[in-house]
Amino acid sequence: MSIFQSKFYDKSWAFDNTKIIALLKKAQKQQLRSEFWWANKKAKEIVLFARAGQKDVWQFINKFSIFINSGIDVKWALWILIKQSKNPLIKKIVAEMRVNIDHWVSIHETMLQHPKVFDSLTTALIEVGEKTGQLWKILQELDTNLLESIELKWKVKWAMVYPMILLGLTLCMVVFMMVFIVPRITEAFSKAGTELPWMTQFVVNVSNFFINDWLMVILGLVGFYVLIKGSKMTYVGQVFWSKIALRAPIFWFVVRQSNIIYFIKSFTILLDAWVLLLEAIKTSSKVVPNLLYKREIIRIKNEVEVWLTMSKSLWLNLDYETNVYLNKLFSEEFAYVVSTWEETGTLSGSLSKIWANYNGELKRYIGNMSAMMEPIIIVIVGILVGTIVVAIMLPFFEMGKVAKNL
Repeated sequence: MSIFQSKFYDKSWAFDNTKIIALLKKAQKQQLRSEFWWANKKAKEIVLFARAGQKDVWQFINKFSIFINSGIDVKWALWILIKQSKNPLIKKIVAEMRVNIDHWVSIHETMLQHPKVFDSLTTALIEVGEKTGQLWKILQELDTNLLESIELKWKVKWAMVYPMILLGLTLCMVVFMMVFIVPRITEAFSKAGTELPWMTQFVVNVSNFFINDWLMVILGLVGFYVLIKGSKMTYVGQVFWSKIALRAPIFWFVVRQSNIIYFIKSFTILLDAWVLLLEAIKTSSKVVPNLLYKREIIRIKNEVEVWLTMSKSLWLNLDYETNVYLNKLFSEEFAYVVSTWEETGTLSGSLSKIWANYNGELKRYIGNMSAMMEPIIIVIVGILVGTIVVAIMLPFFEMGKVAKNL
């Protein structure tokens, strides 16, 4: 009896089922592993290096929503998705979901095991849908939200990448001129013994550096890239680059507006799904990409947890006639809407309007920024190419002066 007492009974001879539950979970995991091993062996698909982006997740949610809203059973819908999914990782996860359902493991619990594929907002909403029996409605909301998020991220990335592409093409053109054109022209001047002007000599020195020390240039670029990537893996580096992003000329508005839009949209969806306020704030903090916004939202959540109102946590103080709003990350308009909600209880509609206004404003700004960046890039190209052309032509002018003196 001492053996049973040490395993399943406490000191007061009361039965303790904790270890039995642990044994059952361990047996369940071993059974799942064996089933997944046979399934992968039968499918003969290598998913070790497979990746799934946000577009792949949206396609899964979109088709899943269509099937569920058509009245198809969840297990049958997942079976169809296994056949239709083109991404091997999504196919493996969907197969895992279908097997887990037979072992009383819900869909959102399977999603939690793949945090790199499914974000916190998607997992939280699926959990709400499964617990309330409103999975069909939640999938519709997720379908719309993911599509809007993909479009917004594409616009933001294009706004950031477009100027870089133009500058990269410009630098490639300058390097080509330095390596292949400038040496051939300056060789003729060196054979003639002509003394080069300072601007021409500077261009020649730069050209010689690219030709003779090209390995150093490549190593420098690779080292700079590795340094940036490595710094983003540390907390201090993430804070540094987050501050740079919010202070960068022209681009700061895109970063600020997009983070506010991500937070408002996810926060609104979670509140509409009857998620508790603290859990909604916590989950929304995981959706925003900028670390400073994550810290600010977590600070708000911690202050609300100790019975401070959300508007007060946003540093909105209406107790004085002269109001001074000090929060630099969230707009005063958003704080006033939250304050009104705390008094009237109508937040979802107001936040949806703010989201629509911010989203439209961001799209207009991106369009104007793209149109504004083109002439700036043209001026930069003109300065670089013009400097090289003038440097090449200056010795010809000197030779003309010498010929006139003769």
